[in-house]
Amino acid sequence: MTNITSTDTHITAGMRQARVALFIVFFAQGLGFGSLFARLPTVKATFEFSDSTLALMTLALPLMAGAATLVTGSLVQRIHSDTLLRWAIVANLTGLVLIGFANSFAMLILAWIVMGVAFGMVDATMNMKAVALQQRYRRSIVVGFYAIYSAAGIVASLAAAFTAQAGLPLWVFFGAEFIVLVPLLLWTGRSLVHARVGGAGAADPAAAARTAPARVTVPWLPVLSIGVVLTSAYFIESSASSWGSVYVHDTLAAPESIAALAYGGYSAAMLIGRLSADWLIRAFGAKRVIQVCALIALAGMLAVVFATAPWMALAGFALAGGGLCVIAPLAFAAAGTIDDTGVAVARANTFTYVGFLLGAALIGPIADLSSMRIAYMISVVLAVVILFLARGLAARIEGAEQPA
Repeated sequence: MTNITSTDTHITAGMRQARVALFIVFFAQGLGFGSLFARLPTVKATFEFSDSTLALMTLALPLMAGAATLVTGSLVQRIHSDTLLRWAIVANLTGLVLIGFANSFAMLILAWIVMGVAFGMVDATMNMKAVALQQRYRRSIVVGFYAIYSAAGIVASLAAAFTAQAGLPLWVFFGAEFIVLVPLLLWTGRSLVHARVGGAGAADPAAAARTAPARVTVPWLPVLSIGVVLTSAYFIESSASSWGSVYVHDTLAAPESIAALAYGGYSAAMLIGRLSADWLIRAFGAKRVIQVCALIALAGMLAVVFATAPWMALAGFALAGGGLCVIAPLAFAAAGTIDDTGVAVARANTFTYVGFLLGAALIGPIADLSSMRIAYMISVVLAVVILFLARGLAARIEGAEQPA
């Protein structure tokens, strides 16, 4: 049996170039998204939005992105994935710059739509290509792309803090990212052909460039269990990012300076875990790693719910972040075994936005009706769901690597 931890597959220069190109795409995607959300207070002040209006705007972005991922599943059967990804990432960063230049609400809405739709297309296609490239490598590399994405979010936060402190307008901040990233993306984007989705494209990039993508029908049912895992994981992440500091501050009476560390600890632990996860998967196998990580995530959320002191909740959030670090990447890898067109990966990607929206929207109202501890019990239950389904994900990944 050959599994995903094997290292005997010949790795070509083109495959290495594609991997570098995808690292840059994941970094650009994380930097753009993180930069926008880090500077939302400036957007709010510029347009004099109320809290409710800003909340609607922030919810609209993942809604548009989620819809775009579904469309992308059909588009990749008509337009080659590397072409779609290259232009979608440019459109995404263009939308970000337009937000910086917006001097009217109408212009802001237009820019918001451009970025939301393009973000969803990039999200779907970069995951398709990461999974396709991993299948060519025949060893785990996909979690490393997510480490780059996580690191980009931290860089975006620090850069946003610096530019805000310096009083730089949004168009300067976002424009600088565009000027640096777009030429780099267009230059390295040619290498994405070596991570093309589909059997023909993977085996012979030159032949794939001359061949139109095949149109296939991919059933939804096999995607649903993977979608449940992704919804659960992103619900927990969204509940940590949107409500973690509120929980530590209001329920455990921590000062804001301490409460603010809730999501920071979650993100830092996730980044650290992702930096080492591919090596661990190659060393111990996907099944063992994903089951242990699911247990760690469950332990973390239990610590959050039953915390009697702020440090316990902070440790719980960190454990949850470290445990969930592999869940989404391996879920996409599992989706990639359903078909070789990328459609299943695009469909699975939609569930990430479902989880994100539910986590942000449900914790607060449930806490108002009961308490924040009870609201966070949802995350505990979803961690159990992930643990229950984790073995199936790993079995699908490792089973796909068996020779026919």
